[in-house]
Order: sequence, then C-alpha cells, then structure tokens
Amino acid sequence: MKLHTFSTLTSFILTFFLSIYSAFTFADPQAKKEKNQTGTEQSSDKNAWSEAGENNNYYIFKANLTPGEEKILSNNAVDKQTPADARGYFLGVYNQQTHMLNFMIGYQNLSGSGVSMSHFHLRCSGEGKEPAICKPGSPSAPVIQTICGMPTQPGKTPDWPSTKANQGRQGLEAKCSTGTSGAIMGKWLVEEQYRGDLMGGKVYVNLHTQMNPKGEVTGLLEKSK
Repeated sequence: MKLHTFSTLTSFILTFFLSIYSAFTFADPQAKKEKNQTGTEQSSDKNAWSEAGENNNYYIFKANLTPGEEKILSNNAVDKQTPADARGYFLGVYNQQTHMLNFMIGYQNLSGSGVSMSHFHLRCSGEGKEPAICKPGSPSAPVIQTICGMPTQPGKTPDWPSTKANQGRQGLEAKCSTGTSGAIMGKWLVEEQYRGDLMGGKVYVNLHTQMNPKGEVTGLLEKSK
C-alpha cells in the first residue's frame, strides 16, 4: 500500500482493524492449512473478536521505530543526513492458537525514496545460550522473516541460512511501496522456532533505505493484552 502523507494513516488503521476482525471471526486459510496438517481443528467461534480481550490466545504487539532504536538493537548508527524526524510505528495482533501475526507498519519522513527492504529480526544477546541462528558470542541481528524487498528467499544473505526449516519461506511482499511516508499491512504465520522469541520480546522490525542499507528505523515488538 502506498501513502504520501502520514496524516492519512487513520483510514489505514481502520482498514487494519477490520482485517483483524476478519482474522478473528473467520478461519484464515493459511492457518487452517497448518492446523489440518497437525490434526488440530480450526476454531470457528463467531464471537472471537468480542471475546479477544478475555482470551489468552490473542496478544497485541506494538513498537516505535526510530533511528535511535536502530543503534540500540542493530548496533548500527544511521547516516548523519538521515532526517531527524524519520520514524515509524508497528501495530499487530498475534493469535497464539493459529500462530498468525496480523500487522501494520506506518512510517514517515524516511530518507530518499523510502523503504527499500523490511524484515523481522531476532535479537541476540551474545551470551551463548541462544538459537543456532545467532552468532556465538555476538549480539547479531539475523533476519527471520522478510516483510518486503530482499531477500525474497532464504539463503540469499548470510544471516538467513538455507536450513531445512526455512525451505519454501519467502518474503511477505515482493516489493516495498515507494515514498518517504506510507504503510505496510500484512500477515506472518510465525514458524514454531520463533514463537517463543516473539512472546519473549526478542523480535524487532527494521526498515531499510538506500541511504541506510543496514537499517534506518527500528523497533522492538512489545507485548500487551
């Protein structure tokens, strides 16, 4: 989706919540496919949306995306010419039963032509007791899911290994929308090996630009009910 002014995000937020309503009320085909493969019945509760606040299956995730968080989470200082008011916001709802994360990312005043790539990253502590995808002794930030742009498939970058578990995974969108302000809406069926990391506050979102190919604005996903 393309946006040219951040003030128009209100309509997209409404659209986002309508899509979340749909996700709660009707069975998601992709999630249903996964459920059928594991032999678990897909819930068809028509009152799921109204009961979401009392249902432990649903969690809201939020994040403020800033150049400052880019330095903290990715250990990467942005270019000095990066707009001082570059920022973004992540809002998502995770269904712990279907493992689907429906989300929207709004952003404004990015450099150049805007987002060139966007990913979900795993935050590593460098303490050694972490998933194999983390570099030993280093607080690396491996890509665990492309949102838009590159890499479109696993194995294209050193930090997204071409493992058996990653086979068939692709970016959620082939290309990122142009423009320094805009919004990205999508859904991610979170793989089993990353579900605990998501719930444990170890996943963050990074928006990359041509000026800052390693990342311009970043934010850690924080869980709330």
